[in-house]
Amino acid sequence: MPIDARKPPSMAVDSPLKAHDLNMTVQVDRESAAYASMIAHIFQDAQKSATTHKKFSIKLWSIQKQAYGKDLKSEFDQKFCDMVKRILPVKKSEPAGEKIAKFVAHYVEYITSQNAPQQNEDNDGDEAMDLDEDEDESSERSMAFGFTEALLTYLLQGVDAKNKVVRYRVCQLLSSIVLCLGEIDDDLFQELRAAFVRRIHDRESSIRVQAVLGLARLQGTDDEDEPEPITEILLNALQNDSKAEVRRTALLNIEKTNLTIPYSLERARDTDTVTRRSVYTRVLSDIGDFRLLSIGMREKILSWGLNDRDASVRNAAMRVFAHGWLENTGNDVLELLERLDVLNSKIAEDAMKLLFGQRKDLVNNLEFPARLWENLTAETAFLARAFAAYCSDQKLDDLLEDKMPEATKIGFYVQRYSEFLDMDGEDENATESDFILEQLLVIASLMDFSDEIGRRKLFDVIRNVLAKEKLSDSTTELTVNVLRKVCMREKDFCEVISEIISDVHDSVADEMFDDSFHSAVSDVGGEIDGSRRSSKARSSLGLTDSDAEANAVREIMVNMKCLYLAQCMLENVGGRLKGNLTLTSLLDDLIVPAVRSHEAPIRERGLHCLGLCCILDRDLSLENTVLFMHCFNKGHEALQVEAVHTICDILISHGRVILEMENGIDTEMIEKMLKRALLMNESGDVQVAAVQALSKLLLAGVVTDYNVSLTA
Repeated sequence: MPIDARKPPSMAVDSPLKAHDLNMTVQVDRESAAYASMIAHIFQDAQKSATTHKKFSIKLWSIQKQAYGKDLKSEFDQKFCDMVKRILPVKKSEPAGEKIAKFVAHYVEYITSQNAPQQNEDNDGDEAMDLDEDEDESSERSMAFGFTEALLTYLLQGVDAKNKVVRYRVCQLLSSIVLCLGEIDDDLFQELRAAFVRRIHDRESSIRVQAVLGLARLQGTDDEDEPEPITEILLNALQNDSKAEVRRTALLNIEKTNLTIPYSLERARDTDTVTRRSVYTRVLSDIGDFRLLSIGMREKILSWGLNDRDASVRNAAMRVFAHGWLENTGNDVLELLERLDVLNSKIAEDAMKLLFGQRKDLVNNLEFPARLWENLTAETAFLARAFAAYCSDQKLDDLLEDKMPEATKIGFYVQRYSEFLDMDGEDENATESDFILEQLLVIASLMDFSDEIGRRKLFDVIRNVLAKEKLSDSTTELTVNVLRKVCMREKDFCEVISEIISDVHDSVADEMFDDSFHSAVSDVGGEIDGSRRSSKARSSLGLTDSDAEANAVREIMVNMKCLYLAQCMLENVGGRLKGNLTLTSLLDDLIVPAVRSHEAPIRERGLHCLGLCCILDRDLSLENTVLFMHCFNKGHEALQVEAVHTICDILISHGRVILEMENGIDTEMIEKMLKRALLMNESGDVQVAAVQALSKLLLAGVVTDYNVSLTA
């Protein structure tokens, strides 16, 4: 509803504003009435359309200069404030009120910009004329400055009004006007600051939004003696305000400094979707070059965005990475990867998949020349691996074959970089060499092995790589996976792994006293005798205690490697256990002794391998399910987690037949185990394992008592 600016304002406004009584009882002179009428008509027309605000601002400024020239300053200011007062009780939803508020802000901005100090570069003109012009400009600047201060002082009276609409309009006008000011009186600044600080704790969120805007425009002007700097106040609103619109306003308007940037980027975990998306669409663009962020923050912001539950946030994060960040590096993909620290990054792989999906031009233009493969770095190896994985996922076989080396050369590169593991010590070079080898192994697993020469080359190389002692667990797993693809038959694969285990074991047997593999493998009753034998062996071999301890540690490490090789092999096997003599031999000679070991790491890994064997053979499961139940009842937390997972996998693989055998475990025992695990509040990992197992067993129909699930 339009506001009639020509009628006197209602006096029923619940506001402490000291409004001038417009029901005039005193006859004013004709000129004052004429100016008042012109101001009223301008405000009347300004509420119709925002496009006319500039024209009316020019006209009103001309009227103001005329009024001030005729000593009608107070009358003009009073009439203008009277017009402003009319919109204070107008609700936010009323278009006329919003347009008048914008007009007032536009007018202050216009007179401030028109009278901003300008440097006179022409020094050859008439000096007298320049002095006159300077005096006129100074007079107009003083006029604009005085008018703005009068308007702000008038509005400050309504900051604490009881009417929430009045408080909103006052804060809206104050924050809009403050944006236009170039300078301000110190006392007035302190009043504005105090007013915004009070209103930032207002119960109405719309008022808090305007207070945040006002304080944001006063940033950078804090006094050292201030009890609470403006930046801290805004950070508090950014983190703790209950309304998303207030947090978002603080996010978009707070200055981006080394102090505030981490807090701003943390809003990528906000509960509000629009606020999270604003971090990627606005905040990161305000920061500019992503290289200004720390590596840890780059990792977090990418991980949060690309894994967000909302598609719009994921798309915004994807655009930032594929376009914004890549453009910051001059479209240099390798530099982008260097800035992500691919050696330790957990999101780089997913980010590169999305990058290739967004930038098809990169996929077609990437080249991997021979000199690159001769001198691989962590970044180039990762880029080649990401490219190969993308081509494989998208079925771009021709592109993969064209860009990547053939299997024979890949085998040569795997051999070359695996040799670096023996040369590098326990430093960054060893870590990088291991990482490069992993990338090459992933690429090798994606190769076409129809080339018999290439397949044989890879077979020989992979077999030699697996025998290396310094191979990490992750690299070992990848190597075994490649070997499984290279071996055509499962039986051949098992035999090769068994031979490698024997070779690894025999490599240390000659360097240690006899029966070294079984020194840590004994039952409870033979522990004392084994100790005596070890003591006698040390004395007969002339070993000191330190040498014996070093040998024992190495023995454990070798046993752990052998068991991990067996574990990786069992995870790649799908046949029956009894029909495979190699697996049966490994079970008897390696896995069972490991389960009986007194060394906790060996025993736990042995139990894991035994569980994998049980999945392959039902009779073996029937014999050992009670053992896993015993591990849950008596073992420590890690062993309990392993037992829960293993029992669950056995039941899903073989069904309820395991629960129907005599002298074994039954359904009631399984349900009791799960209930007990769910109630172990002090052990979160065991609870998680129990919930996962229960969900699987319920879906598989092994557990039918839904009361167990209610315990969770």
